[in-house]
Amino acid sequence: MTDPEPHLEAVPTPYDGVTFRSRLEAEWAQTLNLNKIAWEYEPETITLPSGATYIPDFWLPQLGTWIEVKGPNVPRIEKAYEHARERASHSSSRWPEGELVLIGREPLRDAGPRRTRHGYANWETAYGPSAYFTTCLSCRASQWIPLSRHLPCRACRFLLHREDVGLHRAVDRRLRFAEPTDGWESIDWSAEE
Repeated sequence: MTDPEPHLEAVPTPYDGVTFRSRLEAEWAQTLNLNKIAWEYEPETITLPSGATYIPDFWLPQLGTWIEVKGPNVPRIEKAYEHARERASHSSSRWPEGELVLIGREPLRDAGPRRTRHGYANWETAYGPSAYFTTCLSCRASQWIPLSRHLPCRACRFLLHREDVGLHRAVDRRLRFAEPTDGWESIDWSAEE
């Protein structure tokens, strides 16, 4: 019997001086760069409450946000969910509402009037309320924020008001996803000795 949804092998991809484990991770890094969002790739190994070790893909240090990138048919999402439950309670003076953990997915394609060749960023919240993409009116930081009564900017703590800012979900197809037009150069690991 064949597997109806085969698991695709990730292709290591260099971008911005980093070799990512997959092309999708490199595309997420490029999307973050285009939105002027500072990121660190695989910054630390975390021991989860279950005792499992976990290396999250991205840490956004100015925003207190983690992003775990997962393509289609990729198993092992449980660690990201456990990490999200734990980090939601990591309150600090910088992020009193806790750290945010997102799952970055393959881009959404759109053939509508705002058609783009590359698609739009697709994400979901790993735990807690949905996360919306917005730009702070005070510091101009692009970011994801969970929808709640109070919407403090995750970068400068400026209180955002729903009626004053655009809050966008992934399905709104507003955050363009960055894919290179010239293609990526894959690394042939078998060539290295």
